Amino acid sequence: MSEQAPAGTIYDRGYRHYDGPREGRSRALAAIVQAGVRRSLGLKRSWKTKIVPFGLLVLAFGPVLAFIGIRLLVGQAAGQFIGYSQYLSIVSVLLLLFAATAGPELLCPDRRSHVLALVFTRPLTWVDYLLAKLAALLLVVGLIAVVPLLVLYAGNTMTAPSAASYLRGHLGDLGRILLAGAVLTVFYAVVALAAASLTDRRSLATAGLLGTFLVSTPVANAILFSASFPGRRWVVFGALQGLPFWFVEWLFGRPPPPGSPAALAGFGGLAYLAAMAVVAALALALLTWRVARIQP
Repeated sequence: MSEQAPAGTIYDRGYRHYDGPREGRSRALAAIVQAGVRRSLGLKRSWKTKIVPFGLLVLAFGPVLAFIGIRLLVGQAAGQFIGYSQYLSIVSVLLLLFAATAGPELLCPDRRSHVLALVFTRPLTWVDYLLAKLAALLLVVGLIAVVPLLVLYAGNTMTAPSAASYLRGHLGDLGRILLAGAVLTVFYAVVALAAASLTDRRSLATAGLLGTFLVSTPVANAILFSASFPGRRWVVFGALQGLPFWFVEWLFGRPPPPGSPAALAGFGGLAYLAAMAVVAALALALLTWRVARIQP
């Protein structure tokens, strides 16, 4: 019996060359920004990842929308809901929570999953990667820092007896809302990404950032009120969560209450803005150094 030779079939499927447009670096940057926004908000992921970001968005938008609805129903009888500076003070707490959870979502999984080698096979540098991640976080943090206040401003305008008169009389408030929102967005976004660059564990980055902000403020205030050494008023700048608060109060023309840390320290609002700029600059330097080191 003759031995039969093994049979085989070769299929020449071939490879089709890509002849379409080559969008290059800008398209890669846009893809990272888009993916970062989706990940920060928990989009296209399990419902558990949506609880924190959408819960904070509801806390930011809910009271504003509720007030506008009440004003539309009962008119001026509803009175003044809350001033812009007071609402920004509330929003600053939400911004800290949002940035502390969204920032680590943008950086930590990439390092933990070892996907940076794949990312950098594209025409991207670590600077591009950093800018794209920062842009994504600025967009999502800006949702809380700016948009609710703009909605509140629009609601106050629509429910005022004269919308034109309200706009003329409160045009400065619109500029202050945009300026304060931009400053707080940049401050929290940069600091959050810097904290996330120190570890590949999201929980550690979130806990570290929240702990630093929440502990530094009471500690600095306690030293300010109890110590007696010369120059102790400078300790007020160590209260990280207090910096945005006192800047916003100054921006909207609200003097610090007697006996408050800002009143005891005696600094103006520009000093708190400068302190925030210094903190953000140091955080950006740390972030740049860390991202440059973690590239494959």
